[in-house]
Amino acid sequence: MNREVLAELSELQTELCSWDICSGYFTAPNGESYEGLPSFLRMELVSCPGEGSHIRHEVWLPTDWNGIFVGTGNGGLAGNIAYGSLVKYVKQGYAVANNDMGTQNGRERGIGNPDVHKDFGWRATWLMTRAGKALVKAQYYREAKKSYFIGCSTGGQQALVMAQRFPEEYDGIIAGVPANNRTQLHTYFLWNHRAIKDAGVTFTKEEVEKISALAADFMQNVRYAPRGDEESIQKFIAYLTEKTELSDTKLKVLEKIYRGPVNPRTGERIYNGMPMGSERFGCGILDHQMEEAPHFYPFIWTFGADYTGDDFDFDRDLDRVNALLAPDLNANDPDLTPFLERGGKLLFYSGSADPCVPFPDAMAYYDRVMKANGKRGRQQIRYFLLPGEDHGADFVRYGRAHVNGHEDVRDSLEIMRYWVEEGRDFDQIETRVQSGWVCLFDADRPEGPRKIFPTCHEHYLEKGENAI
Repeated sequence: MNREVLAELSELQTELCSWDICSGYFTAPNGESYEGLPSFLRMELVSCPGEGSHIRHEVWLPTDWNGIFVGTGNGGLAGNIAYGSLVKYVKQGYAVANNDMGTQNGRERGIGNPDVHKDFGWRATWLMTRAGKALVKAQYYREAKKSYFIGCSTGGQQALVMAQRFPEEYDGIIAGVPANNRTQLHTYFLWNHRAIKDAGVTFTKEEVEKISALAADFMQNVRYAPRGDEESIQKFIAYLTEKTELSDTKLKVLEKIYRGPVNPRTGERIYNGMPMGSERFGCGILDHQMEEAPHFYPFIWTFGADYTGDDFDFDRDLDRVNALLAPDLNANDPDLTPFLERGGKLLFYSGSADPCVPFPDAMAYYDRVMKANGKRGRQQIRYFLLPGEDHGADFVRYGRAHVNGHEDVRDSLEIMRYWVEEGRDFDQIETRVQSGWVCLFDADRPEGPRKIFPTCHEHYLEKGENAI
């Protein structure tokens, strides 16, 4: 490794710890094995930008490189390298990087440690990007032709962080179901948990499955506003009263969960509620009635290791959480001018049946972005709401996109590359699920009826000036 690159890594407070040539197969530290890999250079790095920091990165550089650099995101609280992403993209010839976001020792690492908050919120992803690009240049004696970032959930947050804070780094960014409104999102988790726990009820799996099935039936015959609809919630609770034997207490709990968290003093909405029809998926009703609220770490970081959340004040205590963590963990800035001015393209998407990162918050962010960025935003940003998809939904997991000149594109990064490198806009997405039912919002008339289509019925979400 030449001195220039080592000096650049040193400036990033990053050390190259090891490197190895791999080919054919790879076994990750957790024992998971991968086969069919091309020859590539595997590099392991550690960054320590603060006294409380310890961030692990891996950069994989294929011998037969296609000239593109890809940064990839993580999920949840991270803490481990996402080897599946590295494998996926190195197989396609990309130079690819991933990192553990500095949380490898679990949530306790962030207690009283502002460096971890910075690393997890934004710094680890930026350091990975800079170090990865430096190693690309050192290995191939040239810079990447284009750079892309792709991530989902926490990775979606990382994606929006790069667009907002570091607009010069990536030419195209894909943010799947982004958890960018982090502190408010986790307050939604606690709200749902407390709604069930405080009422002293327990929903059975059979009850939750029936609630979701009835939601599909109910929404065939109502007008539903995806940006928020109190009337539909009331009507659905009445429908459940008629069609089930749920107790009044359970019905009140469901209504509270559908409405979402509000400030008890001001009545101000903190976050949206759980989408009707998403109850049966991960982070749905069953997960929220466990001993502890899902993804509880922001509250541990704020109030200490022994905190339970049982006495959380959704007014004053939320202010404390936001004061400590929001500056680093939230990525809510709608002004993407620097990113767009250099020609950057942003694609983000949500699943309509995702209870983990409910779509209305992403839709609200999209509205703010469109308002802040005008015509350039409409030309260079796309947001899609995928009907019937739950958390972690791939943009084209069960369907395909229609890119001008290419009618059967089934890879999100391929879609983005056509857009960035050839100017081929994508104007349709076809999506389906393998079982059950599909919920579709009308893209051009977001206040219009919500439609239900049978399993595997193909339908397009067509792009409009304000398409979702």
